[in-house]
Amino acid sequence: MKLRRVLRLGVPYRVGLATALLFQLIETGAALVIPWVAGQLAGGLLNRTDFGIAPVVLGLIGLIALRTALRIAGGITILTIAERMLADLRTRLYEHFQSLPVRYFHTRRPGDQMAVLTRDVDNIAGYLTGDMVAVLPTVLTLVGALVLMLRLDPALAWPLALAVPVFVLVAKLAYRSVRGLSRDQRGTYGAAISLAEENLAILPAIKTFSQEAREAARYAGLVHRLKGLSIRLGCMHVATGPSLRFIAAAAVITVLWLSSVRVQSGDLPVGELVSLLLYAGLLTEPVSGLASLWGRTETVRGALERFEAVLDEPAEDLTSGLRPETITGEIRFDTVSFAHAGRKGTLDAVSLTVPAGRVLALTGENGAGKSTLVDMILRFNDPDSGRVLLDGTDIQELNLAALRGLIGVVPQQTLLFDGTVRDNIVFGRNDVTEDSLMGAARLARADQFIRELPDGLDTMIGSRGVRLSGGQRQRIALARALVKDPPILILDEPTAMFDPEGEAAFVNSARDALAGRTVILITHRPASLALADQTVRLAEGRIVQV
Repeated sequence: MKLRRVLRLGVPYRVGLATALLFQLIETGAALVIPWVAGQLAGGLLNRTDFGIAPVVLGLIGLIALRTALRIAGGITILTIAERMLADLRTRLYEHFQSLPVRYFHTRRPGDQMAVLTRDVDNIAGYLTGDMVAVLPTVLTLVGALVLMLRLDPALAWPLALAVPVFVLVAKLAYRSVRGLSRDQRGTYGAAISLAEENLAILPAIKTFSQEAREAARYAGLVHRLKGLSIRLGCMHVATGPSLRFIAAAAVITVLWLSSVRVQSGDLPVGELVSLLLYAGLLTEPVSGLASLWGRTETVRGALERFEAVLDEPAEDLTSGLRPETITGEIRFDTVSFAHAGRKGTLDAVSLTVPAGRVLALTGENGAGKSTLVDMILRFNDPDSGRVLLDGTDIQELNLAALRGLIGVVPQQTLLFDGTVRDNIVFGRNDVTEDSLMGAARLARADQFIRELPDGLDTMIGSRGVRLSGGQRQRIALARALVKDPPILILDEPTAMFDPEGEAAFVNSARDALAGRTVILITHRPASLALADQTVRLAEGRIVQV
């Protein structure tokens, strides 16, 4: 992992990080002084020299108090920066997710994206605000303790100094498998989230086929696999640091024990021995910290790669391109061919013109290419060859936001969010009057059931409109498209959830709503086909009948 890749993410928080680092450096200085002062105090007490003891006691208490205060201040600073960084990284990542083309999500599990947005971002922020900031103080503590021990007694300090590289090598070997385990853990976490989201979305189907036990077992299998991986990773993190600390402490104590003869002979004063013991205890902390740092570095390496892989995905360009002031609405497909990744051609040299202000109906079996064709207009996909033109201009030359602003869409699978009826109808529009809103609701045949709801337009409809019937959800989606008042409408089975009477009423009322607009209507229903000026049948990506 390249250090600059991590540091680049910390640049916006450099002042706070520098402040936290300063607190830790001062705390490190106090920690290195404390053993020496404690040794002076021990020597004075054992030699029963009362003169000058009080200032030493007060100084020692002051140093401990200073270290405590600095640790609290540094902890609060780090906590604040970490939460800011988490919020900013998640916001940045989420905004980038929304800027990516729709096709990006067709080949990726939603759970994998959620894993980047949650666990990976947590790991990155924690590493940058915790581990990276602590590297310099940890190294200074290690070097400082060794230097001061060398000044007190080189014979005792040199063996410990030479043992440090051995500890680092052991830590590297111990954490060799962490990266692979971390990758498996993250993949299993993403799979579990994806399965849970998918199953909750299709819960009625699961209940209909009495598959609750099977799906619960599938989810439990992933959760238990995740548990096993997490325990293995956790055990490595928990055990390696303390084990190395124990080895270091045992080595220190052994060396000091072997020097007991010098203490008895008076060559090593008791005060210096106390200082050496305290420095030895202090030495075990950075050894353990550096060992743990190695493991966390391996864990965060994969998180950073996945985070940057998402940000490296090119976003849709919503700023450049032509912005037509007025359009007539003629749409022309000029020998358009397209194939989804890993599949044979979905569209094969389709040429078709939708005259301005006319209604074109698309029919054909599932998989014939109808939805793919209209996706080209919204630029959810771009042709592999050929062009899509609006009023004679290739739509790839138009500003993408402006292009989509000209189009209203009613998808076959209604896309509603957890909010009120009003919120869902005026979605994306802040200038809709009550009359315009209810006018769109009347055209969509939604006004009657809206009035019957407990709070009318202000009724909460639940996640994905779960508190409404299928037909009601589709009418809300239709009203949302109509309130936008676009010159181009794409209706994908807009009456699929209507009963015959409702569909007939919709067809009668829709004639006025569709008048003057360019409309592409995907439908198989004869009553809806009556709205069309022209009907085109697709089969295997080709036009077979007009």
